[in-house]
Amino acid sequence: MTVAARASHPDPSRMRQEIGQIPATVDRIVAGAAADHGKAARAFAKARPRFAMIVARGTSDHAANYAQYLFETHLGLPTGLAKPSVTTIYQRTLRWKGGLLVAISQSGQSPDVAAVVRAAREGGALTIAITNATSSPLGTAAEHVLPCHAGRELAVPATKTYVAELAVVASLVATIAGATELTDALAMTAADLRTTIERTDRWLRADAGSDAIKALAAANRALVISRGYNLATALELSLKFKETCGLFAEAYSTADFAHGPMVLTERGMAVLAIRPDGPMGRLVDDTLQEVKARGGVPILIGAREAEDVPGSLALPLDLPEELTPLVYIVPGQLLVEATARARGVSPDSPEGLGKVTLTR
Repeated sequence: MTVAARASHPDPSRMRQEIGQIPATVDRIVAGAAADHGKAARAFAKARPRFAMIVARGTSDHAANYAQYLFETHLGLPTGLAKPSVTTIYQRTLRWKGGLLVAISQSGQSPDVAAVVRAAREGGALTIAITNATSSPLGTAAEHVLPCHAGRELAVPATKTYVAELAVVASLVATIAGATELTDALAMTAADLRTTIERTDRWLRADAGSDAIKALAAANRALVISRGYNLATALELSLKFKETCGLFAEAYSTADFAHGPMVLTERGMAVLAIRPDGPMGRLVDDTLQEVKARGGVPILIGAREAEDVPGSLALPLDLPEELTPLVYIVPGQLLVEATARARGVSPDSPEGLGKVTLTR
């Protein structure tokens, strides 16, 4: 089959089907939030942790980046990302007492993530696992287990499970903080996701989306940029381009990008920008102006403030910025899936990858 034929093949991939299941997954998380997250929130209030650490690998590490922002902005809790090899390879004992350890893993199978949870629990930390497999080794290691409610995911690239992790993190933080505005906004997110999928499908069929697919399909490398809560979105999309399309894509916070990596921008290079509305979005704009001056080709995913940018995908969102990573990732996932097809690559089973990766 030729590249062009694969790109236009009418049968939806498993990856595309699972992206379509994301709104229902978020609905299930919202519906089960009181039962799933209430006990963990009460344990948090009783423990009053002084710090938090998050342990994850791969895609879940990007959900951890998002969680780090939410824990600090909404709980005022200094939060770091744990290094599993400190526990498993270097075999060092950490002073966990008085802390919170959150582990995030779709499969719950990775031995090193479970090992950190066991060590933290034995050391006196409050431990919470976020996973799509509650009976997994991770699920049995943690004191509290929060399900992703995503159902079975068949495509190798994680899509619905990643968004589910973000939704669980947001719901947990909202429950702990008693943030009713965040809880109410999260309840509306599934509807926004359905609208986003419809709009993105139309954009991908239109000239602007088609041009974006062509630019990425023909590229040897690309850049993905954002900042704040959506740094996680940029990191996750760069991974998806690598593993799904075989396209070397690198992600940066626009703050770091300006400190040197800007020189990577070449004439004609595709630069995918995730632009939230508000002050953070205007900082992304500053970086895009420099990208254009260097001859880069911006591909912009944003909300209402992006409506006047030619070729952008502008979504009619009224979500608070802290929930936009749940939505902005979806157009990126759809763009990755379409790019893989255009490059003649199966988006469901990228060569050399398996669904579960075990690290120690």
